[in-house]
Amino acid sequence: MKPRQLDRLLWRTSRSAPAVSETRIVRTSLSDVRIRDSGGDRPAIAFLCDPPVTVEAYDQLIGLLSPGFRVLVVELPGFGFSAPHSAGAYGFQAAVSAVEEALRSLRPGPLVLAGPCICGFVAAAIARRGNLDLRGLILMQTPDLAGMRAWTERMDPKRRLRTPYLGQILVRCNAKQLARFWIGYACGQSCDHRPLASATIAALDAGGAYPLATMLQGWGDDLEDSAIDVAAMAVWGRDDRSHLHTDPESTLRHVPAAEVMQFEDCGHFVELEDASEFVSRIRPFLEGCLRFS
Repeated sequence: MKPRQLDRLLWRTSRSAPAVSETRIVRTSLSDVRIRDSGGDRPAIAFLCDPPVTVEAYDQLIGLLSPGFRVLVVELPGFGFSAPHSAGAYGFQAAVSAVEEALRSLRPGPLVLAGPCICGFVAAAIARRGNLDLRGLILMQTPDLAGMRAWTERMDPKRRLRTPYLGQILVRCNAKQLARFWIGYACGQSCDHRPLASATIAALDAGGAYPLATMLQGWGDDLEDSAIDVAAMAVWGRDDRSHLHTDPESTLRHVPAAEVMQFEDCGHFVELEDASEFVSRIRPFLEGCLRFS
């Protein structure tokens, strides 16, 4: 049994995803993909969830954006309640393909795609493929490849999570403790991170999956820095202890023309920690990309 197969076994559940307003399961060729969709025919912005966070954490952000935009929130294959069809769905390229396929099936029209941290690499890969009417990228806490590798070394200095089989078992046995620690550590120190932690733990209690070890072990070889010619923003919360030594300018390896926007009092989850300020500051970019009058 390969490590990916072990993770699929460890996280297998017969429980259904929680019923959340405007949330659906989109079946793709590789994985089910759980998506929150505010609906309508307005220009769209899609957010990729940063595991272990699930769509349940996005209520405030959706409420602020949905009067002007169709808001989509996507859980990656294998994470949350996006059940994979096989162990192969845990790979990076599979995640890119499944997310792209799910978004295309919803026919969003003009779209801005937002990806946090390692999910920013997924968003960038989708942009390079050119199969969506993608008008802009927002990369949040997304460093270049060297920065991503340095972040991984800081977060897993003893390589326990990156050790096949051991990592899978450690995460499965300690998922809630890891999630609680991670959110408390990565959020800005002035942020009340308890609602985000509570929503995330509740999702894990309800059967949500968090195969972090398989992501850390399997995605590294497929990540790349290749520059994309697209309108973009690089968003950084500077009070993120996990990225304390990451250069915000490193995001420009992905999107050389991007504006770098920093939030001094936010941490890893800028769009969730201070949704009002985030929306206020990115709205002109969204309107410009999506050609609002």
